[in-house]
Amino acid sequence: MTESTLAAQLVQARRQRTLIEELESADIPADANAAYVIQQEVLSLTGARIGAWKVGARAPGAQANTAPVDAELVHTSPVRIAHAAFFRVLIEMEIAFRFSYALPPRAEAYSRSEVFAALGGMAVALEVVDSRFAQWPNLAPLAQLADSQNNGALIVGKMEPYEVIAPGLDFLSPQLELSVDGVSIVPPSAGNPAGDPRELLVWFVNHCSAQGHTVQPFWTVTTGSYTGARRIEGPGVVSGRIDRIGDIELILE
Repeated sequence: MTESTLAAQLVQARRQRTLIEELESADIPADANAAYVIQQEVLSLTGARIGAWKVGARAPGAQANTAPVDAELVHTSPVRIAHAAFFRVLIEMEIAFRFSYALPPRAEAYSRSEVFAALGGMAVALEVVDSRFAQWPNLAPLAQLADSQNNGALIVGKMEPYEVIAPGLDFLSPQLELSVDGVSIVPPSAGNPAGDPRELLVWFVNHCSAQGHTVQPFWTVTTGSYTGARRIEGPGVVSGRIDRIGDIELILE
């Protein structure tokens, strides 16, 4: 693995809390695989441990993408975090999953039934969307993918048994609430653009397998926003709920 200029810039931005003001065209990853290499370089250079992953797609069946989340950026609800800890704060409400056991790399692809059978828990999650680039969101998608797909932090609610909660749950349009200081920020039409987020997990497990990663049962895998990214300009209490799964709270100080 050859250290890239972009990986070094991302590490510096994280350590020094300074934005990358300009992105040279030569530093934009050539393709998704190059972006995934940069993600791993940043983890290595910062000594980070993976605590979670985010995975998403723009439409059902569309090409998915994923990014690891540093374990230090994964928080259990309720949690207090300084608004100033981020360059910007946008909130997404999601459903997160954990597996019951490890899924190691193998030559044969994991089937949908195998992946679903391995699911052990699910929870409400809030992702704080952030970016290390000053020009975000007017930025090459592959650069955003290299930058942990714009992850700032992940807040996870109580993990509930998948086999208890999943039956009867409307994964396409679950009943949900999301508010800031009691004022709803749920858009008129809420829904995950990828459709049923569990389908993303099949791609994710096989992506990890192809990359040589064992999917770990302690990883939280969050699967895309049902509310879009809602910008929060200052301190406040972000509260959410997805029916049948549970509640979540983030206090931005």
